[in-house]
Amino acid sequence: MNLQNAHINIWGDSILKGVVLDETNGRYQVLQNNCVERFATLTGSIIDNHSSFGMTTGKALERIKRSLIRKPPVHDDIVLIEFGGNDCDFRWDEISASPGEQHLPKTPIGQFGEALQSIIDLFKSIDIRPVLMALPPLEPGRFLDWVSRGLDRANILAWLGDVNRIYRWQEAYSDIVVQTANANGLRVLDVRKDFLVSDNYAAKFCADGMHPNEAGQTVILDSILSYVESA
Repeated sequence: MNLQNAHINIWGDSILKGVVLDETNGRYQVLQNNCVERFATLTGSIIDNHSSFGMTTGKALERIKRSLIRKPPVHDDIVLIEFGGNDCDFRWDEISASPGEQHLPKTPIGQFGEALQSIIDLFKSIDIRPVLMALPPLEPGRFLDWVSRGLDRANILAWLGDVNRIYRWQEAYSDIVVQTANANGLRVLDVRKDFLVSDNYAAKFCADGMHPNEAGQTVILDSILSYVESA
């Protein structure tokens, strides 16, 4: 597939924004040499990256509606959708304070699937078939340590039952992405598999256990390039 001057629209969260954790100061920043920037340079494609830190499907649905009114893509544009990491997250401070109560994720899994389908329908209505990206995996131990900062880690772990529940829960949202893509006859960029089969995948994540570091961004880049070769 020749992508020279191809127009690509990306709708995602901090993963495709290229956000990493600066472990010297504990702050998030956009990696200059992130996978999207490198992909644009390597392929000569023109990318509008609408990805945003903390984005969920519900917020994205409204933003996409407004964007399509202002500047609708044309028929041969490529659209990549990457959501789920924020949708499946919980309010850990509330869990820490009341581990015996029921707590819902930011977007319950059924609503996540519905919102994702609504986003797909928006693009299909203008004859664009988006590509969906599976979620990169989490490193659950680091993730638990990160979200427990300043909170009661024992309470959070008691609510979880075991630390790997974090991984399983996030994987269920990735499965929804794949299932929704299959139901609509859409292609899936399976970066999750590429992380899991890579050597020492945990080393490709920041200290928060959820944001791919520079090595992880390279995994995503290689996954996208492999997808392009096979498309």
